[in-house]
Amino acid sequence: MITDVDKKSAGIGTRRAAGAAEVQATAEPSRRNLESRDKPAQRIALQPVGKLFSPTGSLVWMLGLLGGAACIAPCIARGWFLFGLIVTTVALLASYDALALWLAREECAPVLLPPGKGLRGREGQTIQVPLALTGSGRRRLRREVRVAIMPATPESEIAIRAKSDPQRLKLEQPEPAAGGSTSASTAHIHLWPWSPEIALLRRGLWPGPRVGIERRSRLGIWRLWQWFDSPEQLRIEADLRSGRREILRSPVYRTLVASRQTPWTGHGRDFERLREYQAGDTYSEIAWKSTARRGAPVTRLFQWEQKQEVYFVVDQSRASAIALDPATAIGSDVPQARTPRRLLDLAVETALVGATVALELGDEFGLVTYADEPKSWLRAGSGQSQFHQFRDRLLNIEPLPTTADYEALFGEIRVRLRRRAYLLLLADLTERSVTDSLRRGVGLVRSSHALLMTSILPAHARPAFSPGEELRTDQDVYAALAGEKENQRLGALARQLRQLDVQLRYIPAEMFLRKAVEGYLESKREQRL
Repeated sequence: MITDVDKKSAGIGTRRAAGAAEVQATAEPSRRNLESRDKPAQRIALQPVGKLFSPTGSLVWMLGLLGGAACIAPCIARGWFLFGLIVTTVALLASYDALALWLAREECAPVLLPPGKGLRGREGQTIQVPLALTGSGRRRLRREVRVAIMPATPESEIAIRAKSDPQRLKLEQPEPAAGGSTSASTAHIHLWPWSPEIALLRRGLWPGPRVGIERRSRLGIWRLWQWFDSPEQLRIEADLRSGRREILRSPVYRTLVASRQTPWTGHGRDFERLREYQAGDTYSEIAWKSTARRGAPVTRLFQWEQKQEVYFVVDQSRASAIALDPATAIGSDVPQARTPRRLLDLAVETALVGATVALELGDEFGLVTYADEPKSWLRAGSGQSQFHQFRDRLLNIEPLPTTADYEALFGEIRVRLRRRAYLLLLADLTERSVTDSLRRGVGLVRSSHALLMTSILPAHARPAFSPGEELRTDQDVYAALAGEKENQRLGALARQLRQLDVQLRYIPAEMFLRKAVEGYLESKREQRL
């Protein structure tokens, strides 16, 4: 029989059990939080690629002193015996010092502490590489090591440059916890952070920088060099800040994109509705079949297309490898120096800035690269994912040692691209060897696409006796006349293509990006499609 006292004790026991369960439930999340907080950050171990074991200058001095002692030994009683003892002692110390350094070669290794997006940056930027040295703590390491960072391959020397000089890193041992002892099985991993700086010079996907470590033995007789490569690749993207600033200054961009209020010219291609004929309608706007059925003139109305396709056609033939004048390079206000800019780098930057403008307008944008034939294709699309694919395709593009074939290029475009689109060609069209191929290729697509070609204007192709030009010698006069002749030839080619409804403009390097993107914006405003 259960009494009231038993019921009370049972109730108290139940409440205590519930309270204990609640305390345990609240303790579990806090313990998990502590574990997650104490969990070390992700570390990527660098791969060893080489070692070099060599003596220091101390050993040279010791051998020199032993040589001097050998000269004095014959003059001292039992000198050779003493000399032998000294040599034996020095040899044992040197051997012990070398063996201790060699056995401890794995005790200290560099690791990479990458941020969430990995090693990446843009051209002209200086970034810090988050590195650290790790030690198991089982042996007492030498208090200082010398560390340095460098390009991993000869090819990557044009892409990165170390800004930090080799420096000495102190490996200070942490103090043991008060009242606690650490066993050998639970030895802590010590971490000594180090963040060297590197300058990013050229766009592309490159091997991560190489880390070199120089360690000296305890007695300073030997030193060990070790080199480590990072498995994480370094991504250097094109710098679009200067190009975007150029476009923001453009009045065409401000009226068409920024304000979204612009007087559209012409008429669109999307059918909207039919209405009765009004005075002023042209014959091309009359719907003749509807007029015949109704017995009265009827006019077709169209609406402007807000979503169109634009393809950036980038040349990567041998002509794209020409170096531009550093004084005309866009972004000269960036304090970090770049490698000499090529026409291909300017075309890539122009295409990327043009893609951001198309993204703002809501157009679909794609990519075609070519040399002696089309090399890569990216179908037109929209959205941020399309822009990421577009940027990735242009990341590692490099000039090829072949001549551009425009007949093959436009023939392939005619077959692949069925829908009418803007084709923005970014290339050097000043060579005489490509003129005939260009004329034949343009004839294949001029009726199916709106072709906009922007070419670099060479410095020598300028009108003769232009303002600010000083002619002092006969050679200067001949050079001015040759430039006038070349300018007339390029102007004649542009006029011939204009008759085929194809725009070809020769633009100086300092205005290439802005004029190329403005040509696309003006064509869209005029509804050339």
